[in-house]
Amino acid sequence: MTVLHGFLTEHDGYDDGKVQQCAEGVLVGLTRCTVDTASGEIERVSRRHRLDIRRVAQALLRLAQNVEPEVDSNATAVARYEWGALLAGGRRP
Repeated sequence: MTVLHGFLTEHDGYDDGKVQQCAEGVLVGLTRCTVDTASGEIERVSRRHRLDIRRVAQALLRLAQNVEPEVDSNATAVARYEWGALLAGGRRP
């Protein structure tokens, strides 16, 4: 995920739409799905866990970048539960 390296740590001023698009890109890259499918998955996950979609998208991005999770432990736990295995499988030492 070198494309996303430092995205959230250096560009916290990006709007929520940009964060969601990047999170969709992570899922597209990991699962080879369409952008619409990735968007729907993030939306379903946020609805199922009753969390704001922006929080879930940001947590997914932070996990994909392998950076320190933010204080939002609920969203981080959800992202790890839903996509942790995919992210772990895509990491190279």
